[in-house]
Amino acid sequence: MRRPNSTASRSTPFRQHWEFLVCDEGLKGPNAALSDLLGAMNLIASIRGDHCPVFMWQWTTTEGRAAKGYQGQGMRVSKPDVVVVSGWHARNGPHLNQLVERDATICGRLRTVHAHGGHVIGLFNGVALLAEAGLLANTQAVVPWPFVTSVLRHEPTIELVKEKALTEHNRIWSAVSPVLATEVALELFRREPRLEFTNLAQVARSVWLHAPDRQLLTQTVARDSRSRAGPGSLERARRWLEEHLQDAYSLSATAEAAGMSKRSLLRHFRGRFGTTPLGMLHNLRVMHARMLLESSYLSIEALAEKCGWRDVSTFRSVFSRITGVTPAAYRARFSLRSPRRAWGQDLPRK
Repeated sequence: MRRPNSTASRSTPFRQHWEFLVCDEGLKGPNAALSDLLGAMNLIASIRGDHCPVFMWQWTTTEGRAAKGYQGQGMRVSKPDVVVVSGWHARNGPHLNQLVERDATICGRLRTVHAHGGHVIGLFNGVALLAEAGLLANTQAVVPWPFVTSVLRHEPTIELVKEKALTEHNRIWSAVSPVLATEVALELFRREPRLEFTNLAQVARSVWLHAPDRQLLTQTVARDSRSRAGPGSLERARRWLEEHLQDAYSLSATAEAAGMSKRSLLRHFRGRFGTTPLGMLHNLRVMHARMLLESSYLSIEALAEKCGWRDVSTFRSVFSRITGVTPAAYRARFSLRSPRRAWGQDLPRK
């Protein structure tokens, strides 16, 4: 992605500048959610030692001026890396057409940002402004069903996508719902060639979005009561593994908890979960290890033992096989904690 158009940004090549359009009758929630996400990613970056904000943003009116009453981050730029059109509170199709015509003065800016290598995002019925700007000619896009006819009036050659909630083609993004703003941003970061952005996005995703695999381990992490009853044999086996994460693996004990023979357990477990009981236990332990690597200062040896491994070399081997990186490399890339030596440096001096 191209660097922002400012002297400060050129000296820090791993910065990205976003712009949120502010319109009368426009949706405010999606842009607020995105600014919160960017702020959270800046916080994660600062915890990990980046002393300058990685992401900056500005709020701009449809006339191209700074929007009053909105707090941005960093210097304003003329050509941001990403511009977001979040859509309007349109009563119906004709009302949407009026709003697009009223705010069409910003279309030239959208074209300029895209022509200079930037991303343009249309959320919900904001995709109509991208159509008016000529950015969706013969291009795939998702359009919210109440406004399909109106959007096609602005660009009849759009290739409507029906089976997806968000799309991207040549840095033009569309999402069918305003609540997908965060998903669009994280998907944009995931596709970034810069590892710094993709790493931050992966950490932010695990914190910002619901993570079912991590939530399954909350009782293990909190050491709360583990007395849960499973409705079926395989579910009892799965929960047995969760509840005995730190214990040495025993196929016999797992089968006994499931109330079936070892042979039957192996056959049916793989059919239900796509892996063996030991494979699931490894995955659960690795997920627990990932959470501890991100959020604790435990040594690799202590962390391995806490996750059920008595041999640290086996832990390293299994962790690397499942994640593709060593535990130390994972911690360096995804830690949510600042180094101990940095504790208190951001606090005011007495």
